[in-house]
Parts: sequence; C-alpha cells; structure tokens
Amino acid sequence: RQTQIVREKYLDGNEDLSVAKVTRSSKACGPLYQWAESQIKYSTIYNSIQPLREEVEKLEQDAKVANDQKEKLESEVAGLESSIANYKSEYATLIRDVEALKHEMEVVTTKVERAESLMKSLSQESERWSKSSESFQSILTCLVGDGLQMAAFLTYAGFFPFSARRTLLQQWRSALDDLGIEFREDLSMIESLSKASDRLEWQSQHP
Repeated sequence: RQTQIVREKYLDGNEDLSVAKVTRSSKACGPLYQWAESQIKYSTIYNSIQPLREEVEKLEQDAKVANDQKEKLESEVAGLESSIANYKSEYATLIRDVEALKHEMEVVTTKVERAESLMKSLSQESERWSKSSESFQSILTCLVGDGLQMAAFLTYAGFFPFSARRTLLQQWRSALDDLGIEFREDLSMIESLSKASDRLEWQSQHP
C-alpha cells in the first residue's frame, strides 16, 4: 500500500521528479533516488506477479492432483485390462469345456441309444427264448405220449389209408388220456417223422 502511494505521489504523479533533476540538485541524492526508484519498481513488479505465482502454485498443485488421478486411473485401467484378459482366457477355457461336454454328451447319447437298442433286442430275444423254453417244456412234458404215438404210427399205421390212420390215431390218443399220459394235440406225424426235403420229393413224385 505504501509503495503504491509513493509511486503515485512522487514517481508517476510528479513529472519534475527524475534522476537527472535529483542528481543536478544533489550528486549524493541522485544515486540514492535511483536506488529508491528501482526498489519501488521492483516491489511494484513483485506485487504484480505475486498473484501469478500463486496461480502457478495452484496450477502446479492442480496438475499434481490431476497427475495422481491420472496414475490412479492408469492403474485401474491396467487392472481392468488384466481382468479382461483373464476373463477372455477363462471364457475360452469354458468354451472348450462346453465343446468337450457336448462331444461327451453325443458319445454318451450314442452309447445310450445302442444300449437301449441292445436291451430291446435282448428283451425280444428273452421273449423268444421264453416262448421256446415254454415250447420245450411242453415237448418234455409230452415226450412219452408223443413218442408212443409216433412209435405206434410207424409200427401199425403204415399199411392203412389216411382215414384209417386218423381213426387209429384218435384211438391211441383216447387210450393215452385214459392212462393219464400227456401228449400234444397239434402233433403232426408227417412233419415229426419226415424231413422237409423228403416231403418235397414225395410231392414231386405224386403231383
């Protein structure tokens, strides 16, 4: 404030006051006046640039804060990029695992279909064997009765015509019933006592 008053009142506001005039008045005061004038100008310049210095300091502080934030953001970005790379790697691994599971599922599905087909075939085979077993059991049960019928047919029926053979067969079966011996009602003497090739040969001889 004092520097401003001196400058306005004695330096800028007084045209008659100068270094040359002061030196003419007193050689000793000339240099002193020049020194005082220089100090006042320096003070004026210093005071004028002080807000600029403060602004520069503020800008430097702001720049430091901004730089710290920048480094923090760069660190976060680097972390995010690393996480993204890890996620990409994990995603690629998951995709491979999914593809492997799909392939395994296809293999398992094929095996299951084959197993179901095999089980179906085995079920049909089991049913066939069950029927064959029942038929075989029936044959075993009627083995004695059927054997007696075929033995009697071979021994006695060969000399008789078809009608007489049928009558004899009915009588033999009636006798077996009376004796409680089981036999098959659907037993065919011709099919049981001859081969298919023989029957074809007979048919060719008697068309």
